[in-house]
Amino acid sequence: MPKRVDYEERKDQIIEAMFRIIYQHGFEKTTLREIAKEAGLSLGSVQHIFPKQQDIYIFAMDVIYYRFQQRMEEAAQADKGGFEYAVGMIKQIVQVNSEEERIENDIWLKFSIMATMNPAYQGTKTAFRDVNYNFAKKILRELSERGFANPFNDIEESARSLTIFMHGLVFESVIYPDLYHDQVIEDEIRKYLKNMSR
Repeated sequence: MPKRVDYEERKDQIIEAMFRIIYQHGFEKTTLREIAKEAGLSLGSVQHIFPKQQDIYIFAMDVIYYRFQQRMEEAAQADKGGFEYAVGMIKQIVQVNSEEERIENDIWLKFSIMATMNPAYQGTKTAFRDVNYNFAKKILRELSERGFANPFNDIEESARSLTIFMHGLVFESVIYPDLYHDQVIEDEIRKYLKNMSR
């Protein structure tokens, strides 16, 4: 009797293989054939689940988006008080504690750049930014309600500024990984939030 294949497990296997290739070699080498090889599967097995390259890219972006949302929800449960809560939440975006976290940041950045050149990915790219922007507004409201932020600051403008800061920190940590370990990231976040609270 043939072995029964868990469809979701196979999708995860393919996506993780794709992430490794993108991280190590970029999108140029990330073909369905290379993904199949990295996953230890036949090309037909990969194409059965993801018939076109675009299908796997869109699914992979959704996976990163889902993981990001999960991290946000988990971080939101550990409410340490206004300022510490804000620092902890922003650190969920700029993750540098493990190789897996750095890979996710790297891939998020590469997907974002790729999405600027391909209209098929615009929706997901926009959704990512909207989530980050709304997340920034949530942090600022929390800081304001607990007396850590200037209540007279324009929340929309401050959220745009915080979103730019977060994206910039992710970019820096991907481009210069040796310069950005967890404590450096945390120090930068604290400095930024303190300046914003004045």
